[in-house]
Amino acid sequence: MTTLINAANESLDTAKRQQILDGARLCFLAQGFDGASMNDIVKAASVSKGTVYAYFPSKEKLFEALVYHDRREQAEQTVHHLDDARPMREVLIELGLRMAERMTSADSIAQVRMVAATSEKFPEIGRAFFQAGPAFAIARIKTYFETKMAQGQMRQVDAEMAAMQFIDLISGCLHKPRLFNAQDLFTKRTPELVVSAGVDVLLNGLSVESKR
Repeated sequence: MTTLINAANESLDTAKRQQILDGARLCFLAQGFDGASMNDIVKAASVSKGTVYAYFPSKEKLFEALVYHDRREQAEQTVHHLDDARPMREVLIELGLRMAERMTSADSIAQVRMVAATSEKFPEIGRAFFQAGPAFAIARIKTYFETKMAQGQMRQVDAEMAAMQFIDLISGCLHKPRLFNAQDLFTKRTPELVVSAGVDVLLNGLSVESKR
């Protein structure tokens, strides 16, 4: 009986925490980090101020938790499964398109801007963003590349660096222009074109044949 009660309480705690995060997300996206107040978040989450502070001691810690939650969820959805039995180009193009879709969404761009603006004063927010998102994706892609090396389909290189370079090949022409409101400079480059070209650049440099 005690175990069932504890499990139920844990479920309620998780649901309440998610409720607060969902309310905070609405406020931060609408008003920005500086503009959103804890009172605004309390109203948006439909909870008491005491409940919010029971989970998060400050607005900074709440934003840090939200950033970590959202980035980890996005990263998991993006690199959830990299099938090493399928052709590399096919797998990487699918991965690149998922990355492009998620990293260029309006909510994602808005959150990245907020993190960049707050990270100098609150470096733990920037670290939470990087650890939950980019670092998580890099680790998964690194493991995939190491598997392809072991299978003899990739040259022996720094797999972590290759993973970072792959992400940069995708984000450079899609994410960064939108981040800086310069997307009009790249209107002719569709995600399909960018991802296909990026994958080709990577494979031309890392395939076993390219060494010969």
